[in-house]
Amino acid sequence: MATKTILYVSGSIGLGHVTRDLAIARELRKQYPEVELSWLASHPATIPLKEAGEKLLPEADIYANANIHAEKAARGFGMNLLKYLSNERKTSWHNIKVFKQIIRREQFDVFIADEAYELAVALAMKMILIDSPFVMIYDFFGLNPMTKNPIEKFITNLSNRMWARWNRKLFSAGKNLALFAGEPEDIPDEKLGFLLPCRRDHAKAYYKFTGYILPFDPAEYSNNTRVREKLGYGKEPLVVCSIGGTAIGKELLVLCGRAYPIIKRKVPDLHMVLICG
Repeated sequence: MATKTILYVSGSIGLGHVTRDLAIARELRKQYPEVELSWLASHPATIPLKEAGEKLLPEADIYANANIHAEKAARGFGMNLLKYLSNERKTSWHNIKVFKQIIRREQFDVFIADEAYELAVALAMKMILIDSPFVMIYDFFGLNPMTKNPIEKFITNLSNRMWARWNRKLFSAGKNLALFAGEPEDIPDEKLGFLLPCRRDHAKAYYKFTGYILPFDPAEYSNNTRVREKLGYGKEPLVVCSIGGTAIGKELLVLCGRAYPIIKRKVPDLHMVLICG
C-alpha cells in the first residue's frame, strides 16, 4: 500500500487534547499501518508528543501557545471572553501564517485538527486553500456569556452565528469531516442565540459523534474495589478533585482544599485527592 501522509494539528488549550490525539494516532496506525503522521502543536502539548516519539515539524517551535492568553484572561472561577478573544487574534493570525508556510513546502493527504479553531476559520473564509480533506475535532459547541455585559452578549451571539455558518461552509459538501468527542447529550438542547438554531440539532446535522476518546480501555477499570486497592486506597470515602491542563481552574482546587476540613468534621475518614494539570 502507498504511504498516506497526515498533518495532525493538536491545538487549543491544555493537555487533554493531545492525550486523546495520541490515542487516535495509535488507533490510526493500528488500522492503517501505512499512514505517516507529522505533528504541529505548541508548548506544552509538544512535551508528551516528543515523549511518545512522534515526528514534530520544525514549525512547532514557532507555533503560538493559546494557553498564555487564556490564563491571562482567567480570573477566579471564570474567563473573560472579550479579553481572551481580543488577545487571541494576533495568535490566530500568526498560526495561520505558520500553517501556510507548511503547506507551501509539503503535501499531505489528510489534515486533522483538534480544536485548532484558527485553521477552521481560515479555511471557511478561504484564507487557506487546500485540496486534501480536513478533519476537525470538537468537544464543545457554542459559547455562553459569563457576565451581564451587553457587549459580551453581542459578541457571544455573533461568534455563535459565525460558528454555525462556518460549519455549513466546511462540512456540507462531504469532503471535510467534523468529529465531536462525546455524545449528543453533551451539547445543550437550547438555541445558540437570538435567531439562531438549536445547538444540539445543528451539531447532529454537521458533526459525527465519536463517543468519549480515552487513552485506556474503561472496561479494565470497571472493578472499583480492585482499582482502589491497586492505587493504595481503602474503603474510606474518596473524593477526587481535578482541573484541566492549564493554570485555569486553580482557584477551584483551592476552594476544594478549603472545603476539606469542613467536610472532614462530618465525615472523619474522608480522603480527598487534588489532581493538577
